[in-house]
This record gives sequence, structure tokens and C-alpha cells, in this order.
Amino acid sequence: MTQTISDSDRQPPLDEGEVIQQSWTGLVSLIVGMLAIGFLASWSWVIIILALVVMITMHELGHYLTAKWSGMKVTEFFIGFGPKLWSFHHGETEYGIKAIWLGAYVRIIGMSSLDVVDPADEPRTYRQQSYPRRLMVAVAGSAMHFLMALGLLFTLFLTNGRPVDQSTAASEVDGWTLDTVSVDSAASSAGLVPGDELLTFDSQEVGTFADFGRLVRSRAGRSVPITYLHDGNVIDSSAVIGERLTAEGADGIDGLIARDRILSVDGLELDHAPTYAEFAAFASNHMGEPLTVTVVDGSTGRPGVVEGVIVNRLVDPSVATIGFFGVSANYSSPGLGAIEAAGQTITTFGSFVKDVTLAFPKAITGGLNGAFDGVLGSTSSPEPSGDSITAARELELRRLDSSNPDESRILSIYGVAGLGAAAVKSGLADTLSLLFVINIFIGVFNLIPLLPLDGGHVAVATYERLRSFGGRRYRVDASKLLPITYVVVLLLVFVGGVTLLRDIFDPVNFG
Repeated sequence: MTQTISDSDRQPPLDEGEVIQQSWTGLVSLIVGMLAIGFLASWSWVIIILALVVMITMHELGHYLTAKWSGMKVTEFFIGFGPKLWSFHHGETEYGIKAIWLGAYVRIIGMSSLDVVDPADEPRTYRQQSYPRRLMVAVAGSAMHFLMALGLLFTLFLTNGRPVDQSTAASEVDGWTLDTVSVDSAASSAGLVPGDELLTFDSQEVGTFADFGRLVRSRAGRSVPITYLHDGNVIDSSAVIGERLTAEGADGIDGLIARDRILSVDGLELDHAPTYAEFAAFASNHMGEPLTVTVVDGSTGRPGVVEGVIVNRLVDPSVATIGFFGVSANYSSPGLGAIEAAGQTITTFGSFVKDVTLAFPKAITGGLNGAFDGVLGSTSSPEPSGDSITAARELELRRLDSSNPDESRILSIYGVAGLGAAAVKSGLADTLSLLFVINIFIGVFNLIPLLPLDGGHVAVATYERLRSFGGRRYRVDASKLLPITYVVVLLLVFVGGVTLLRDIFDPVNFG
């Protein structure tokens, strides 16, 4: 996002190459801080922070290069906001780093009619340039994001190949690795992590993911030997296969539904998740009494506490549950050649930009609702119809859940960094995919036709061009746009603050 400059911003000219801030203390402190994050938290955080800084720097570099090429005067190019840590002056531009890494900016003189500029510099202002040049500068930031997205996507296709058809892969692809491992599951207790490859399960070779699923479902509650490949090493382990309620098993229990996993029951003291047999033995002495049960919802993977569970009927464990291991599959595919990868990149890029653009209004409104609910709590909850405890339970799960937010949720820069750090740990493919999505989102968002976003400058320049005819150039009175600009800025700051609070106290986790 480009910035304007006024008389109060101007500083006395400095000799080319002169360092404006001699002290290196601020820059050294910043480096030490990054090292501290790496050592005390995780180097994945450092990697994603630097990646985000590169992205926003490239955005401003787009404005800078096009402005300089167009003959405009650029006075500042800074990474960050707030107190200046370090800078130097080269030619007519000051370059440097500031303390708060929540963005970057380029200052081009004369961005609007309100900017007071030295008359000698007026020909080099943004406002005096032709419409094509102003348009080029305004869209250059988003263009840089789109170029980065294309590069990331091309690299992804080169290294990981074309995405596998998930609708048929489970039954057709023999070679697969673990994509995710559920918490409190048999897989996690056996030591499995994403990226591992299952070799045998209960002394049988693992085939397709569908074949593996059939093996798991028939072994609920049993301890089975497992062999898997981790970082090139073959590891032998074992695990007690978890249990997930069937429709028949949940039918006699008001408050629980099919595919639930029971994690604990108040009053039943165990050092592990109870089997259905253990739960039934306990519940048989409390038939018709309200129980508090902690479960993981099988349809969402989200944990929650269900109060008021009533056991009316118990069935045989052999039909009440099916086995649950707790993994999802990642179907590998060979990388594409350069030409095929380029074609796939263009097709996927165009489709994704279109989808994001069309979905943007709904994503913003839905994300705002989710952001405020996460911080302030839901102000009201719809009542279930009739006496359906199951419906009430589902509403309660949504209200109680704090570990797996909605996928439409808007993230702060802190939330994006946290999600990115998790992606870095997952591997190169996840990291490239996330950075691709972030670049597309920022690129599209900045083109929204509202000041101070880049799209606002596009809208103003286009309106001025349409109103200019007969050799007379029309110029928008920027003072009339200030109220709208202030509202947009305040809204962005407010939403940014709310989402930051939620991301701190309710960390993002898409599972």
C-alpha cells in the first residue's frame, strides 16, 4: 500500500550513501529477537515470519519499481512501522527497517490533491502522471503477489506433481503416507507422526487406505502390532485400536451420535479413554441418570464436553463400535515436467483467483462473525426443536469448541504466522500451498476499491480518467474521500485487533 508525504514529513537532503541512523543497536536487537524466537519457540516461526516479510517487501517493491520507472519521486521505502531501527539514504530515497513488522510501505509524493509538494517536484508527483502510469503503480503490489503465487504453485507442481483425485485415491492408490494424526488416538499412542508410512497392521500388509480402514474397523478395542517407516527407519510398535460409536451403539444414548469417540466420563476413573465395554459397565449402574461425557465428534474431529447424556439402552460391544486408528492419508505423486507444470500452474492459478474473488464477500462476512464470536462469545444460541438432546449437544459442541476454529475465520498476522509455522513443520508442500493461498488472498484483498487500499487508488484514477475530456483534466477532491478512508482504516484496525486477541487466546487449528 503506497503512502503519501507532506511538508512535515520532509527532511533536509542528505548526501548519497549517508546513514541516517548511525546506531546499529535497533537492528542488532531485532536480530537477537529473531534468534530468541528460534531457540525458545521454534525455527519454523522464524522461517514463516521471514517469508511473510519477504512477501510484504515484494509488494512494496512492486510499487517502488513502477513508480521509479514512471519518473515519480519516492522518498521512503521501509519494512515495518513505528520507531526507526536502522536506515540509510541512497539518492533521494531513505531505506530502512522499523520496529513493528506488521507491513511495509513506500512513500510517493503527491498521491492526492491534499499533499503539499515543493513546486519543483510537482511534475514528479503521482497525481501528475498519466492514467496508465498511475494504474500501473497502484496494481503493482497485487501483481507482485500474483507473480509470487505463480512461482510457488509452479514449484509445488514440479516437486509434488498434480493433486491426486481424493474421491478415488482411497480405493486406488497403494502408496500413501500419513497426512494427519489425531490426538488421543491409537496412532498417536503408537508414536506415528505425519509423513510416516504404515507397512504392516496386525501382521498384514497395508494396501490402499480403504483396505486399511476395513482392517481397523474390525479390530475395535484390540491391541495390534504395527510396523511403520519413520525417517527411513523401520519401527515396530503396537496400539490399542480406538472405538467409535456405530449408529446402533449411539441409538440408546441420548446426547451421543454415531462416530463419536468417548474420551472420558465423569465418575469413571481411568488412566485411558474407556472402551465401550468399560463405559457400558459403568453406565449400567446409572441408567436414566444424567452423565457428563467428553467426546470427539467423528464428523468434525472436534472435542467437546456433553452434559446431560442419558443412557437408556446398551448393546453388545461387537455391534456398538467400530475401530478407529486416527490417521488420514497423503497420496504422493511424482513431480511434473517443466512444461506440464507450467500449464497446470496457469490453469490452477486462474481458477483459484476466480474462486477467491467470487467468494470474498461471503468469506469476509462469515469470517467477521466467527472472529467476534470467538472473542466475545456467542450472544445467543438457537434452541433445538422438541426435546432433542442430540441437537442441543451439537449446538453446545460448537459453543464450547476452542481448539478447532471455523475454516472461514479471519486471521491476524499472528494467526497466519502460527498457521504457517505449523505448515513449515508439516513439510515443503504444505508450506508452499499456504504461501500460495496467502499471496492470492492479499493480492485480491488489496484490489478492493476502497482507500487506503491499492484498489482505492485504482478507483480514483479510473474515475478521474472518465471525468477528464476535451483536454481538461479532472481531479478528485481528496478531502471528500477522507471520511470513507477513515472508516475503512478504523474498521481494519478494529478487526485486526479483534482477530489478534482471538488468535492469542484461541489459537487457530484447522486440524
